[in-house]
Parts: sequence; structure tokens; C-alpha cells
Amino acid sequence: MENDEIKKLEEKQEATLALVQKLWRAEKWRRFWAVLKYVVFIGIVFGAFFFLTPYIKKAADVFQQIQNVQNISNRQDLQKILQQLKK
Repeated sequence: MENDEIKKLEEKQEATLALVQKLWRAEKWRRFWAVLKYVVFIGIVFGAFFFLTPYIKKAADVFQQIQNVQNISNRQDLQKILQQLKK
């Protein structure tokens, strides 16, 4: 009788161990995908920042020149500013 009980317990233990191993494997994959998701997100943010930096600088220059438009006294200064905006 004891042998049968021991065998049943061993079978249950093996089944439990198999389930725990599956859970552990699933948890490792979940962590991997979560980390990968954040790495991709951060990469996209930095990539977009470096891609958009020249456009942001140009927009800042345009706003700076618009503020200086109030100080324009002749037509030549206005033409210079418009030519710079075309670039």
C-alpha cells in the first residue's frame, strides 16, 4: 500500500514540476517581450528626436526671425529673411 501511495505522490510531484517549469518558461518569455517592447519604444523616441532635430531648429529659427520682423526698416531685410525661409 505504501508503494502505491509513494508512486502516486511521485506522479503528482512530476506533474507539478512540469507545470512549474512551463510557468517559469512562460514568465521568462513575458519578461523578454516586455523588455523588448520598452527597448523598441525608447529606440523610436530617440530616432524620432534625432530625425526631427533639424526641423525643430529650423522652426525655432523661423520664430526668431518672425520676432525680428518688427524691427525691419527696409525691403532688403525682408527679402533676406524670406530667402532664408525658403532654404
